[in-house]
Amino acid sequence: MRSQSNVVNIDQQERPNRDTNSSTSEDSEESLPDSSEEARAPLTRRPQSVQEDEILHDVNEEENENARDDQPFTKELTKSKRKIPKERRKTGSFHLFNSVNLFNQLLLYAFLLLVFAGFLNDFILSYIHELIPESPPLPDFAFSILPYWPWALIVSEVLMISSFSVMLTVAILHKHRWPVLRRIFTIGFLLYLGRCATMFVTQVPVADPNYYCSPKLKPEERTFWNILVRALSVLIGLGLKINGRHTLCGDYIYSGHTIVHVLCYLFIKEYSPSRWLPLHILAFAFSSVGVLSLLFSRGHYSIDVIIAYWITTRIFWFYHTLADFDELRHSFNGRNRFVNVIWYPLFNFMEQSVHRPLPRKYELPFKLPAGLIRYWQQRRGRSNSAGYLIV
Repeated sequence: MRSQSNVVNIDQQERPNRDTNSSTSEDSEESLPDSSEEARAPLTRRPQSVQEDEILHDVNEEENENARDDQPFTKELTKSKRKIPKERRKTGSFHLFNSVNLFNQLLLYAFLLLVFAGFLNDFILSYIHELIPESPPLPDFAFSILPYWPWALIVSEVLMISSFSVMLTVAILHKHRWPVLRRIFTIGFLLYLGRCATMFVTQVPVADPNYYCSPKLKPEERTFWNILVRALSVLIGLGLKINGRHTLCGDYIYSGHTIVHVLCYLFIKEYSPSRWLPLHILAFAFSSVGVLSLLFSRGHYSIDVIIAYWITTRIFWFYHTLADFDELRHSFNGRNRFVNVIWYPLFNFMEQSVHRPLPRKYELPFKLPAGLIRYWQQRRGRSNSAGYLIV
C-alpha cells in the first residue's frame, strides 16, 4: 500500500511538469512560422535599409534631447522661428554695421548682386559682339510658321515694363515687403548669372537679319576699356531696344526678356490672394503675349525662350519650396537633395530670418496722417449708422 501511494504521489508531481512542458512545446510550435505559409505571404513592407535606421536613430536622439530641454524655452524657440519680422527695425543688427539692421543688409546684398549680374551680362555681351558669326539665321520651327513683325519687339518690351511695374507695386504694398523684394533680387541674380555663362560659351547668328548691330571693333581697338565703356552704355539703357541703346548682338541663349516676363507673372501670382483672379489673368496674358512677340519679331530663337522658361520656373519653385518648409533646410543624412543645388548657401544666407510661408497680407509702406484716419473712421461710422437706420 505504501508503494502504491508513493507511485500515485510521483504521478501527481510529474503531471504538472508534463502539462507545463506540453504548454511550452505548444507555444514554441505556435511561435515557429510555417515555412510554406511564410513563402506564400505577400511582402507588404520592405525591410528598412541601413540609412533609414540611421535616420530613425538620429530622429529619436533629437526627440530625446528635446524632451530633456525645458518646455517653456522650446515653445519660445518654436514661436520665434515661426514669427516673421514685421519691420526692418525689429530684426536685430549685424556685427559689421551696428547702425544697419539685418533686413537692410540682406536687401542691400541682394540688390548689389542683381546689379553685378546685370553688369556682367552686358560686359559679356560687349565681348561676344565681336564673335558673332556673320551667317544666315539658324532654322527655327517657330520662324517657319509665325509671321515676321519687326515692331513686335517694342510690344514685348512695353508689356515687360508694365508687368514689372505691377510686380513691384504688389511687392511694396505687401505686409512683408522686404523679404519679397529680397527674393526678387536674389532669384533675378541667379537667373542672369546663369545667362552670363550660356552667352559666353555659345554664340549663334543673329535671328533677325534686319536688326541693326553696331559695327565690330578693329583688332587694335579691342581693349578692355573699350569693351567696358560699351557695356556701361548698354547697362544705362537697361538692355532695352525701346531706349535706343541696345545695338549689340549675341545675347540669345537664353532669353533675358523671357526671364522678366515669366518671373513677373510668378511673383504676382505667388504674393497676391487667389481671389484676385482678374489680376492673375491679366499678368498671364501680358507675359504670354510678350513672349510670343519675341518670336514674331525674331528677337530670340525658340530654344532661347524654352530654356529661359524652364530655368526660371525651376529656380522660382525650388527657392520658394525651400523657403516655405523649414524642414527642407536639413540634409537628413543626404536624403534631402534640395540642399545639393549650387545656390543653396546663398539661399540659406538670404532666408535666415524667415522660416515659414509669407502670408498674403497688405499694408501701406507709410503711415497716414492721424487727421485723415479719424476722418475716414468717422465717415465709415456715419455710413454704417445710416445703413442701419434704412434697414
